[in-house]
Amino acid sequence: MATYLFAWELGYGLGHLVNLRPLAAGLRARGHRVELVLRNLAQARAIFPADEGPYWQAPYRQFRPASAGPTLSFAQILFENGFCDALELASHGDAWRNIFRAVEPDVIVFDHSPTALLAARGMRAKRVTVGTGFFLPVDETPLRSLQPWLNPDPAKLAEHEQGVLAIANGALKHWSQPPLDRLAELYHPADEHLLLTFAELDHYGTRDGVRYWGAWTGGFGKTPVWPDVAGKRIYAYLKPFPQLNALLELLRRSGQPTIVFGGEIAESVRQQFAGPTLRFEREPLDIGRVAEECDCAILNANHGTAISFLRAGKPSLQIPIYVEQSLLAMAMLKLGAALAAPPDRPQEIGRQLEILLQSPNATPGAASFAARYADFSADQQIDLVLNRLEQLPDR
Repeated sequence: MATYLFAWELGYGLGHLVNLRPLAAGLRARGHRVELVLRNLAQARAIFPADEGPYWQAPYRQFRPASAGPTLSFAQILFENGFCDALELASHGDAWRNIFRAVEPDVIVFDHSPTALLAARGMRAKRVTVGTGFFLPVDETPLRSLQPWLNPDPAKLAEHEQGVLAIANGALKHWSQPPLDRLAELYHPADEHLLLTFAELDHYGTRDGVRYWGAWTGGFGKTPVWPDVAGKRIYAYLKPFPQLNALLELLRRSGQPTIVFGGEIAESVRQQFAGPTLRFEREPLDIGRVAEECDCAILNANHGTAISFLRAGKPSLQIPIYVEQSLLAMAMLKLGAALAAPPDRPQEIGRQLEILLQSPNATPGAASFAARYADFSADQQIDLVLNRLEQLPDR
């Protein structure tokens, strides 16, 4: 029996937990000890059964500095999430190292956990990175711009990256560990990289010499109950964004049977727009069932949910809020697999929604994607990943 520790430090969506759930359950079923160190314990209860503990609270920086502008590089993401002060970074890293010493894992699986990755250096545990393309940056220096269309100054990006690298190395010095030569070395090499996406949807573009494991998104959630009216069934998974109310008004006026899932949507907003054709849900739904039964979806370019609808061949309107969502929406647009609109432009949202509802062939790439991966088996891929994880302690 081996001991596996799963770490989730950064990010807000359920997708992180959805990725980890079958791996943790599978390893337990094979007789291994599994410990979960999670950013959001309340969300964990919605995904993991109550008896699948123990859970640890993940250390993370709770107050991000005010952003000086758009997110231009992965180094900036690290800076805003703790890699801005060596002493503070070392303090959070100390907390991670205390957890590692208490658990004594043979393998640590890191889902968007850069501080935990840094803190694990020098420890005996094998290191596995897991996640979508965005959370596993390419091994390059300097790190590429995440929004090249904004024409950022390469020299300033490189200078900022070197500053973040110096802070990371300050924390490593605190632990008497060798410094990193480049910031990407935080992620490379690892004992295993698990890219849980499809090549066409990698936020950094298709990489050579890597394996894409696809994505799994179902296996839990309530059965959807659609409003009992005629029309196209619309599923919307939405976070608050500038024109959310305008979109909800459009959906209400459309009269189509619509389910909106969004745990962060204010109760006052729910009460304002709920009605016979528009139902709000707080608890996760069986997304596989939803994708099968609906006619189209409206999403914030959430990776796992978007893939669920792609694999079902269903059209979608993507309204990205964050940079990783924008990159995914652009990849889907390139495939002709989705429509997209900025979150702050109500007229464009309305125009794209009309196309989604009126055009029978607005996104032919969605059906092509579904056909291309018709033989993809999430259960088979999970078994293969579990086999790889079981091999690591003996390497």
